Amino acid sequence: MSSRKESPIVILSRALPPGVVAGLVVQVAAIVGGLTLGALALGFFLDAALGTRPLFILALAVISMPVSVWLTYRAAMRASARARAQYQDYLQSRHPPPQEQEPAPGEGARGDSLAPAKR
Repeated sequence: MSSRKESPIVILSRALPPGVVAGLVVQVAAIVGGLTLGALALGFFLDAALGTRPLFILALAVISMPVSVWLTYRAAMRASARARAQYQDYLQSRHPPPQEQEPAPGEGARGDSLAPAKR
C-alpha cells in the first residue's frame, strides 16, 4: 500500500461511477419526458372527449411537474446509495481490515498455554 494521495478526479470517479451517473441520467430523462408527454397526451384526449380544450392539458401539465421532481429526487437518492456502496467497496478493497491471527496449536485465545501448569 502506498501513502500517495489520489487526485480529486480519481476520487470523484470512484465516488460517482460512470455507470451510476449514466443510469441516473436515463432515469431522469424517462421520468421527466414520460410524465410530460403522458400528461399532455392524456390532457389532449380528455379535452377532446369532454370538449374542454385547454383545461385538462394545463391541469395535468401542472400536476406532472411536482410529481416528476419527486420521482427524480427518489431516483437520485437510490443512485446516491448505489454510488456510496460502490465507493465503500472500493475503499475496503484498498485498505482491507486487519486479519486476526489464529492462536498456535496448544495456545488459548490470549496466547496462554493450555498445558497443565507445573508445580
